[in-house]
Parts: sequence; structure tokens; C-alpha cells
Amino acid sequence: MIKLSRSSAGSAALVISTALAAVLLLSFPEETAGGISRGLMYSAQMLIPSLFPFMLLSSFMIRSGAADILGRALSFVFSRLFRLPPAASAAVILSFIGGYPVGAGCVRTLCDRKAISSVQAEQMMMFCVCSGPAFLITGVGTLLLHSTEAGVIIYASQVISGLILGVISGRIYNRGTKRQPDKDLRGSPPQVNDPADAFIMSCRDASWSIIGLTAMVSVFTMLISVLSETGIPGLIAEFLKLLGVDACIAEHALLIAAEVTGACHEIAEGGCPLWLISAAAGFGGLCVHFQIFSILGDIKLRKSRFFLFRTGNAFLSSVIVYIVCRLRHQTAGVFAGSLEVKAELSSVSAVGAVVLVLMSAVFVMSLKADPQNGVSVRKRR
Repeated sequence: MIKLSRSSAGSAALVISTALAAVLLLSFPEETAGGISRGLMYSAQMLIPSLFPFMLLSSFMIRSGAADILGRALSFVFSRLFRLPPAASAAVILSFIGGYPVGAGCVRTLCDRKAISSVQAEQMMMFCVCSGPAFLITGVGTLLLHSTEAGVIIYASQVISGLILGVISGRIYNRGTKRQPDKDLRGSPPQVNDPADAFIMSCRDASWSIIGLTAMVSVFTMLISVLSETGIPGLIAEFLKLLGVDACIAEHALLIAAEVTGACHEIAEGGCPLWLISAAAGFGGLCVHFQIFSILGDIKLRKSRFFLFRTGNAFLSSVIVYIVCRLRHQTAGVFAGSLEVKAELSSVSAVGAVVLVLMSAVFVMSLKADPQNGVSVRKRR
């Protein structure tokens, strides 16, 4: 009897999974092409117009030295709020402004400069993963829902939720340790690079980031399109409905877990609650998570804790949006085309939200980290 080592079994599973993926793509060529086309459409209509300017601005702030100046001005508050060194202040601010990949890029840069430790880098990735105002206000609010106000509400919920998780992570990672006194940075002014060179390099950075985002969105949209033909998403939706999950949540659960751009688009077109869009943006989706893991590279990141904080962010941000809409005593006149996106929450939806969080927790526990490339994979295929 031949015994396979753990590495050999993993390699065999990888080969089999790749072969199955190839069979699926060849079996459903129209769905494959349609998924790619939809991914490119989402990128052209939402991602590129909304994210590229802010990615350019964020990169320019870092390369020109403007981010350092801003971080120094606010370091006193941020070091006490999140218990991070002053050098991390600019990265925290940019993560809430630039969008999902910007925070990971800033953390990577800080680690390369030895400005923060690996533990502090992991702490920052518990909350420096936020969908920026470009995507939520411009892309989702103005372009998709035709309501800038709705985008502002969703973005505000993301920021508030992120700040809460930042405070919590600061207490978790600094438990039982004395906070180090802040270094006096006034004696060493930040280095300001040539603005022209910084702008040129920032254009290159933003362009490569957009290309990477577009590719990942297209791939995940294609996978969802192909899987839909196998009936798996329908089975998952029916199972969730049996557990009492609201139909709107159940039908979009897989897309929310996979890819945030398509999820927001489908939720809005389906006339689902506004808080569900906030939950999708708060979680981010595996498409965004894989990009983050790739950017971080060899920086240690406990995937189980990362996914737990992502689930917590989805829950907190959705609750905040729900409360805001309830306080307004209206359905938040937000329209996706001709469909109204209601912000009301029924008793069934409340149960469904809890079940969805529990299902997300189970999904998190089914993942493990690959020690070589840092990407989470399923324990069982």
C-alpha cells in the first residue's frame, strides 16, 4: 500500500482541482465568456472610474512624502487610539481613503522600511481593509444606486466599523504590554520627493493595481457564472432558505463571499436591503482577500483571525446602516434602475443575518493557510 505524504496529497489535490476546472471551462464555454464579459463590464463601469483617481492620489501621497506629513500631524491621536507607532498613522488614513488594496500596500511598505514589526503589520490588517469612498460613494452610490446619499451612508458605516475594530485589535495585540512612549518626530522632517517623479510613478502604480483588480474581478465573475450552471449556488441558496435565511440574502450569499463588485451590482438590481450592500462591502469577498494576501507576501497573517474580523466588519457595518435608515423612518429612497432598494429589516431577515454570520464563521474554520504562498485554501475539495 502506497502512503502519500501530506505534501504529495496536496499536490495531487491541486492537479485534480486544476483538471476539474479545465473540464468545467471547456464544458461551459458560453458561460465562461459571459462571466469574463460581465467582469470587464463591472470594471469599466464601476472600478476604473471610481478607484483609479483615488489609487493615483494615494500612491502620490506616499511617494511624494505628503502622507508622512499628514501622519505626523495625527500620530498623537492614532498612536493612542490603535496603539500603533506614529509611522503607521498615514497608512491607517490611506487605507480608509484609497480602498481595499491600499492598506495592504501601505503595510507592506512600512514593513520593508522596518517602520513596524510583523506583529503590528498583522494588527493593522485586522482593520486597514476598507472599501474607499471612490467605490462606495461614486461607484455604488452615484453610478449604481443613483443616490450619492446612499453611498455616503454605506461608506460612513465602513469607517465607523473599521475604527471600532481598530480599537479592539489594538487591545488584543497589546494585551498585558505597556504602551511605548511616542518618539518625537519633529526633529527629523519627512523626506519630500520630486513631485513630477512621484506623479509618474504613481500613475504606473495605479495602472498596475487597476489591471490586477480587473483581472481578479473577471476571474471570480467567470467562476460564479460557470458554477451557476452546475446548480451549486442554487443548492446553497435553498439550504440557507431552509435555515430561515431571507431569500435575498440566500440568493446572493455565494457572490458576497466571492466578489464584492458583482455582489453589490446584483444586490442593487435585486432590490435587496441597503444594509446587505454594506455587509458585502464590509466583508470584501475572497477576490479582494487573495489580492491582499498576494501584496503582503511573506508577512505573517493568521487567516482565521483575518476572516473573523472581516465577518465582524460585515456585521457591524450592516447594523450601522440599518440603524441609520430606521432612524430616518423611511425606506431610504434609493433606486437601482427602477427597483427600490429598501432599508427595512423584517424578523425573517434578522434571523437570516445571524445565520449568515454563523455560516461565514463555519466557512472561515474550513480554511487553512498555505505556509509557502500565504493563500487560504479549502481543507477539502
